[in-house]
Amino acid sequence: MLKIDKNFKINPFTPQVNKNKTDVGLGIFYTNDMHGDIERISNFKTAHDEFKRTNADIPKLTLASGDCLFGTNKKFNSFIIKIFNKMHLDALSLGNHEFAGGSKNLSELLAKANFKSFSANIDVNKQSPLHRRIKDKKIVKSATFMRDGHKFGIIGVSPFDSYISVIDKAIKVHSIDDTIKSINKEAKKLEKKGIDKIILCSHIGYGENGDLKIARETEGVDIIIGGHSHTIIDGINKTDGENNHKLNLLLSKRKEPVLVTQVGCLNKYVGYLNAIFDDKGILKPEKSINKLIDINKFKESSFVNKLKEEFFGQKSLLAKVKGKYIPKNIYEERYLENPLANCLADSFLWFGKKYGAQTAIFHSASVRGGLSDGSITNYQVKFSMIPFNNELKLVEITEKDLVNILKNTSGALLTKKEDAQLLRCAGMKYTINTDKEYYLNGGKNPIKNLTINKHNINVENPSNRKIKVVMTDYMFSLPATKDILDKYKKSAKKIGNEQDIFIDYLKYKKLINLTSNENRIEFTYKYSSADELRKAKSEIINALTINLNKN
Repeated sequence: MLKIDKNFKINPFTPQVNKNKTDVGLGIFYTNDMHGDIERISNFKTAHDEFKRTNADIPKLTLASGDCLFGTNKKFNSFIIKIFNKMHLDALSLGNHEFAGGSKNLSELLAKANFKSFSANIDVNKQSPLHRRIKDKKIVKSATFMRDGHKFGIIGVSPFDSYISVIDKAIKVHSIDDTIKSINKEAKKLEKKGIDKIILCSHIGYGENGDLKIARETEGVDIIIGGHSHTIIDGINKTDGENNHKLNLLLSKRKEPVLVTQVGCLNKYVGYLNAIFDDKGILKPEKSINKLIDINKFKESSFVNKLKEEFFGQKSLLAKVKGKYIPKNIYEERYLENPLANCLADSFLWFGKKYGAQTAIFHSASVRGGLSDGSITNYQVKFSMIPFNNELKLVEITEKDLVNILKNTSGALLTKKEDAQLLRCAGMKYTINTDKEYYLNGGKNPIKNLTINKHNINVENPSNRKIKVVMTDYMFSLPATKDILDKYKKSAKKIGNEQDIFIDYLKYKKLINLTSNENRIEFTYKYSSADELRKAKSEIINALTINLNKN
């Protein structure tokens, strides 16, 4: 967790004193991956007001690197558009969640935006509703911004590793290599216009197959305002350091400095970059500052609070919370058992028992964030924890199909290139074979043990005995489970939605305990970090590929 002193002696948005008259300073207020959060949006608006006031005498930009609009929730998305319009947002790169509600919804939303949205690495068919927004230049690949007599170029890119093309087949997202070509193409266009200070708003993600690769292989890009991987990067760092001081200063293909940023997710921090450029438009990192600022430092905006009540009604207390669960990173949140996900699974099974349910399962990305000692409100449930509000279905499924679902989701953590989803559960316990040597020695079954209500299921030879399971409707479209569940579509019974059921459960419980896990999901080998797991995964997949080619 990033440690920031809340008792600032100076304003956190104070720019550097620029003594060199030929240098150009630029103040950037940046964010990414808001993911439906409205708990801190009032503080966010006040922080931006302070940024504008403090940086009044220098060029400035307000940038958002994707996943700020969110899925099918029209009310929430209209609310965010209003906030962004009030802030005079300059640019939004289109992330996967901007597309999650479908192209028609996104097109209608962006028609109301007073800012431009960016994506240089998507091809949009003329039949897509989004083509209208391209035509009226609400969606662009790149654009020029004049600030205090200086020109700045902005390019945007969308994630290549997500479901955008699945949701709308009229949209094609470029691969990482083709994305780099698209960025270089736009950078050259901007440079031909005399623009030598270029910023990339990227929703590709931090890492060697993401923003670090882009930084090294592009020409003309000076700054990458990142998103997608929920990485917290503080400062300007030539190497990886402790905590969140990750490598983020690299050299481009031209051997010019490129700075990469990201603020994590859910409005916990805002980013402030005071970038200094020389007279040739080359970034001077030794003169620049980049920092993340705790959003809780700022007071709430009365304008936003009033708007929240107009859109969403009043905030109300649902239950008290004992204990604390705050995920340190996306690895801990998505790929390890956690008490918040267990609590949500318990609520699904609690409700499903009215219909004879024996267990409940859902994919890890359904639930987000954490909770501390105190209380939980309806706002937290709806806009932070489970913003997707999936429908819940009661499905009578065979043991064999349930085992196959587990193999294709949790069991694929180490055996498939795709990003696997850990399956959360209640009324059930299972063990995943995560020992690298097991697979390298020819092991093929990723699920070792499975029990449902203390009944052991033979994972090597499961039966066709039926089990009543509560699951989210998203599992019917999740690539890893879609084919298995197709035959259950007609018989699946809708019993409610995530938010209403969890809210009723919290009111019933009055107190939830987050002090411990229950070993519902066990690993035969525990990895200390996402990097360690990814390394083992790479070795296993390479070995499996070699063996497959031999055969």
